[in-house]
Amino acid sequence: MKNQIRPLCLSFWSPPTVRPQAILIGKMIPEWIAQSIEPVILTYANQGDWDIKAPIYKIEQFKLNRIMNRIPPLRAYFRYRYQQKLVKTIARIIKKHDINIVFSFANPQESNLIGALVKEKIGVPFISHFSDPWYDNPCVTMSPWRAKRVLKQETKIIKNSDAVVFINNNMRDIIMKKYPREWAGKSAVIHHSFAPTDYPLSSKQITTNKDKNKFIFSYVGVFYKERNPEIIFQALQRIIQKDGHLASKINFQIVGCDGGYTDFPIDAVKTLIEKYKLENIVSLIPRVDYHESLRYMQLADCLILIDVRYKQSYCLPSKLIDYAGSGSAILGIANQNSPVADFLRKLGDQSFTYDQIDGLSLHIRELITGENKINKNIGFLNQFNVTSTTQQLLGLFTKMLSKK
Repeated sequence: MKNQIRPLCLSFWSPPTVRPQAILIGKMIPEWIAQSIEPVILTYANQGDWDIKAPIYKIEQFKLNRIMNRIPPLRAYFRYRYQQKLVKTIARIIKKHDINIVFSFANPQESNLIGALVKEKIGVPFISHFSDPWYDNPCVTMSPWRAKRVLKQETKIIKNSDAVVFINNNMRDIIMKKYPREWAGKSAVIHHSFAPTDYPLSSKQITTNKDKNKFIFSYVGVFYKERNPEIIFQALQRIIQKDGHLASKINFQIVGCDGGYTDFPIDAVKTLIEKYKLENIVSLIPRVDYHESLRYMQLADCLILIDVRYKQSYCLPSKLIDYAGSGSAILGIANQNSPVADFLRKLGDQSFTYDQIDGLSLHIRELITGENKINKNIGFLNQFNVTSTTQQLLGLFTKMLSKK
């Protein structure tokens, strides 16, 4: 059945852009091809040129000037025209390549919206994908008007989907609980993945290149107000105040927090470094490309993951799966009932809540001194290998096509 799957992938963020969704689809599509699938890809024109052996069609992102964008009826009218034009373009692509299934990969959610419209107009089987909640996202504040509109759009996506893919059970439960019970049968959980071939260093190269005089902590990516490095800085300050000689053994590398699109920019990080007197311990490294970020992960003794502090946690970041694939120890800050904490427990690593500063400080100290050794559960990790997750997704494609 595999060679009969002819998917159109709506992934509006794609390589070489450095964004989580672009990185994720950059792992997935090569593996689809390796497993004898020949996808066609539709993406935004501003994503650059992706060197992949698959047809790529590019579309312009919807934009209005500032004045027109402030007038809701005009904005709605021109977005409607944009979407209808895009559906006609996709219809031609579907006919040209004999596409028999559409897979939309969000974010941005526009890919899911367009996929729902294509299903409505053309009827080809449609699978939507949610890496983040939309209406239920606790990290996004919406006006009542916007919340109502987003709920209407999300409902349209799920109603028109033949299957809806979520990245973990918590997210599926949070999103689907507000919909009719019979819709639950559409949902499937397929985790984020790592690709072993993406990591640039061999085991021998890691051993050769590691700084043996320092214990390297690394954090890769940006920060937000709701997940910033202050708790790690507090723990490091406590350790140094108690055991001053350890200061010379610690290097905390923060890679790429200068992204510039978050509510916790690099200047806020610098302020915290000064507050906790960690100027000689924390290194701020400018943003790097994806494969270079994997090299930093491989050379770290311990990688830091900071989750949001909300009571109802939903996120299992793709970055955490990349961390796990690197083989380095991982230290998480997360609610104990969260997908992050559950993942780290099963992998063999540790996580602490924001209230467990004493336990966190002790754990970090024992990592530095070598008193704490991490034993990884490789059997658990293997289910996140992109080969395994692709087999699950293609199995879902096959199931949807068999119903056609």
